[in-house]
Amino acid sequence: MIHHRTDQFKAIYEKVHRQLQEVFVTKQPVLVLLGSGTAAMEAAVAGLVAPGEKMISFNGGKFGERWAKIGKALGCVVHEVVYDWTEFTTPAMVEKAIADCPDAVAVFTQLNETASGIRNPIKEIAAVCHKHNKLIVVDGISGLTAMPCPMDEWGLDVVLSRQPEGLYAATGPGLHRAVDKAIAKLNATPMRVFYNDLKAQLKNHGQSTHAWTSGVSLYQQLSTALDMMLAEGLENVIHRCHVQGEAVRAAAKALGFKLMNEKSPGDVLTSILMPENIKSSAVAKYCRGNWGLYYAAGQDPYKDAIIRIGHLGYQDHFETIMAIAGFEMAMKHFGVNVELGKGVKVAEEILMADLEAQEKKATAAG
Repeated sequence: MIHHRTDQFKAIYEKVHRQLQEVFVTKQPVLVLLGSGTAAMEAAVAGLVAPGEKMISFNGGKFGERWAKIGKALGCVVHEVVYDWTEFTTPAMVEKAIADCPDAVAVFTQLNETASGIRNPIKEIAAVCHKHNKLIVVDGISGLTAMPCPMDEWGLDVVLSRQPEGLYAATGPGLHRAVDKAIAKLNATPMRVFYNDLKAQLKNHGQSTHAWTSGVSLYQQLSTALDMMLAEGLENVIHRCHVQGEAVRAAAKALGFKLMNEKSPGDVLTSILMPENIKSSAVAKYCRGNWGLYYAAGQDPYKDAIIRIGHLGYQDHFETIMAIAGFEMAMKHFGVNVELGKGVKVAEEILMADLEAQEKKATAAG
């Protein structure tokens, strides 16, 4: 352990910041906050939308809902667009929301809605926001590094993520990246939160330190995780998540299951709809308790209706095969008439083709 006000920690801070710029694909500052992803979301709303100002949020799941809850708690006027969790935010929906709420200062959305596994078309949504001169704030808490989200190229004003999702490490810092337009709005907005006040964080960032006590051990974890990620290559990480997502989706369909995120599947997780007589929470508990396999059940109206299988972060192809095999065996245990190995076979074919393609690419490169 080292002290956070030392040259030793300053060196780690500056290294991590440079690496985070590579991950966020930006030349702008990346701020690290001590807190979960929700803390980063709250900091974004508090920093950009003053009390009484209007904001637009899209609620197609538990985490889209959270933008509205935070905004209301902070005294913002929230124009919330609510839609079914099987759908995704479309550019047309953004156009209509801005027409209905033309005074909104910012649009808040998700790269990936973790409750459903739905991907939102952020590049196209951003284009609509640019046309109407609205700030766009993207929750990339689960989606960043699992799916493309080049901030500078797409003109995203604020993007947030979180250390344990796609960034390979334990629960820890929320991550913020902001551009000049967002920083100007930040400086004009009255402070409403103290600990995660982005103005204070940005000021101290210029001195390669935090406004308050730094999470030294979490920073050390993040430093190691970023070394691993960038050694693999961001494009390769995104590709791996996509291929594993394709494998899980194909396996579920081969076994006769329907996908909740069928209309716009993200590469963070796959949400599989359960038969009506089977509770997904019971399935998840059984697999966790008996086999040490961690699946996630659903939330709110879908609490016992879906099983979510992740394929992001530090997960290789063989762990994906294990997850599919465990799912098949669990379904058999709970009385579903599935053919053991059918989903695994389909997934193996997809993953094997990818492994062979990688080997040919490596051979060609010498």
